[in-house]
Amino acid sequence: MDEWRSFLYPLGFLSSLAFGARFIIQWLQSEKAHKIVVPRLFWQVSLLGNLLLLVHSFIQVQFHICIVQSFNAVISWRNLNLMQTVKPPLSFQKVCALLIGSAIATSSAFLLQDWWLMRELDWFRVPTAPWQSISAPSVSLFWHALGSIAFVLFSSRFWIQWWFAEKARTSYFPSSFWWLSLVGALLSIVYFLRINDSVNLLGPLVGLVPYIRNLMLQSQLQTRMDEK
Repeated sequence: MDEWRSFLYPLGFLSSLAFGARFIIQWLQSEKAHKIVVPRLFWQVSLLGNLLLLVHSFIQVQFHICIVQSFNAVISWRNLNLMQTVKPPLSFQKVCALLIGSAIATSSAFLLQDWWLMRELDWFRVPTAPWQSISAPSVSLFWHALGSIAFVLFSSRFWIQWWFAEKARTSYFPSSFWWLSLVGALLSIVYFLRINDSVNLLGPLVGLVPYIRNLMLQSQLQTRMDEK
């Protein structure tokens, strides 16, 4: 019944590559500038990764991942909207409406998929890769709860970043963004290792070095400021 989902599982690596690439791009440009920078390309690649992972998690029936990516896609777009200079950015109220609309659309899509294909009301499926000889082992609700917490924590960095960006009316990364990235990545790695989900494991693994290096750059910048 789910063979087609397993067949399409490798497509999820495209989103992991996008998520890894965005932080490598940001990291290299920050090293060049000797400070933390936010290139426009970061958010463009982020939006691409958000949409790719949204589609992947919908196919693999991973609601907790899909709903977060629908929110993050709006936040990625919002940062691009704040960075453009041609016309005034969209109002905060309209951005909130987009977030609510994305939640409704994602939930409705899962309801429709469940009614049309599954009729099981199981929206936390453990994906099976085509190279796995046996089906993925059953995972308890505890691990799914831990994974949801880890993923929300990992993704909350963008909510924090969005809040600071709205206040400043420009796109930038506060220090809390990098700490949440590091802690959330470590917890996400534990969860995705437990369920053998290599697609979602790749992104947090690739990002560890840029997260740590950005924290180091931020610390060095703060030290130089304190010495003045």
